[in-house]
Parts: sequence; C-alpha cells; structure tokens
Amino acid sequence: MMKKFLLSLALVAMAGIASAQITFERYINHESVGMVEPGRYEIIGNVNDMYELDFVTRVINNGDEAVTVTCERNVISITEGAGNQFCFGNCFPDETSFAEMTIDPISSIDPALPYYPYEFSAHFKPYDPMTWELMPEGTELTVQYTFTERGGEPMTFEFYFRYETNSVEENLSNMLSNAYPNPASNFVNFDVEMQNVQYASIAIYNMMGQEVIRQDINDSHVSINVSDLTDGIYFYSLIVNNETVKTNKLVVRK
Repeated sequence: MMKKFLLSLALVAMAGIASAQITFERYINHESVGMVEPGRYEIIGNVNDMYELDFVTRVINNGDEAVTVTCERNVISITEGAGNQFCFGNCFPDETSFAEMTIDPISSIDPALPYYPYEFSAHFKPYDPMTWELMPEGTELTVQYTFTERGGEPMTFEFYFRYETNSVEENLSNMLSNAYPNPASNFVNFDVEMQNVQYASIAIYNMMGQEVIRQDINDSHVSINVSDLTDGIYFYSLIVNNETVKTNKLVVRK
C-alpha cells in the first residue's frame, strides 16, 4: 500500500540544529529526498506492506574521525494499543528508548556496499500486535528523538504520525504536475490545478536542504528560472497553506 506524506520542510528547530559533522539525509521508498534538519515532521497516510508508517534517514558523519552518537526517544502521546519502535544501526523493541551508535566518516565507507550501515528510522504501528488488525483511522503518535554527538549540542526531531487511508495531502499533491523539462537548463515548468487553497508556492532546495528558489503559484502554469543554479541535483516541493505536501527530484544541467 502506498504511503501519503505530509513533509514539513519549513522547519522549526526543536533543540539546536544539525552539527557540521553529523547530518541527516531522508529516504522515501529507498530514494533520497534530500537533507533534513532537526524540527517537526508530519507523516499522515496509509500504512506500508509492514502495516507501518515510518521516517527513514541516513546518519552521515562528515568529519575525519568516527564519532559516537546517542539516540533517545520520548513518546509525547500515542493512541492506546498502537505501537512504535526505532532502528539506530540495529532495530529495537517497543520498550527500548535509548541507543547509541559509532559512525565512521562518510569518506571511509565503501561505495560498493549493498547498503548504508548507519541509518535511523522511526516506526509507527497502528495495528493490534496479536491479530495484526489495523486500528481505526485517526490512530496517531507524537514522538521525539534526540540525537547527541559526544560533547555536542542535542538535535531533536519530532514526528507526528497519523493513520489515514485517504489523506487530504495526497489530493493536494495531485494539483502539481511533475517538473518539465527535467533535466532543466534555463527554465523549469509546472502545470497546476488550484483546489481552493489559500496559499501555494513551489520551493527548490539544494542537496544540503537549503532553499535556493521560492515562487508563488498564481496561475495554472508556473515557469521558474533556474539558469543561475549550478549543475547538479535539487529537490522541488509543493507548499500548500505553509505545509509541504509533495517533493520530487530536479536535475539542473546546462
């Protein structure tokens, strides 16, 4: 079953920002959607084949030496009967709330490895663990994960999960076409079907998650000048009423 996500790239820092040495790169369906900073993220929609909603990142050490990072979970609220767990190098049972992992520098990791060895993922399980019966729509979880590099400032991510089979966000995401042409050299275009929203825009981010362009949507066609961007991979997001509801990859090549 397909997930529908509400991605909050307009971040509010919860406790510090990612250090220069440790950064986080989010993956959806095994594809990168760019770097993410500590803050609040909403994941609303249907479950995957494991009856879960999840948030998956690679934890990247940009330094020259291995570092030890701790991860501490704090459950703010959860619908009674639902489960949640996390993986941090290893996967842990629901009752575990603390783990640590020593992360080698990204420069020392063999690119031929079939998997990246240092991942974090948060998992929300809106089902009965005895019968695997899904709980009612609206089952939800709010949870915080705080990462601390030894001697560094804590970095906190807050996730709000809600199980829905037909989320509003999926309908909103359909209002924007895919970017064309892609790769783009001078201009990239989008077709838009406005659906009674108060405010909508398209933002473009670089691989570090930094916003480089934002343009309001005022018509059924949007054309954005990308000629000043350097060649490379970017990500564009549809932002509706100050919430990010769709993110895809954009390649700039001149």
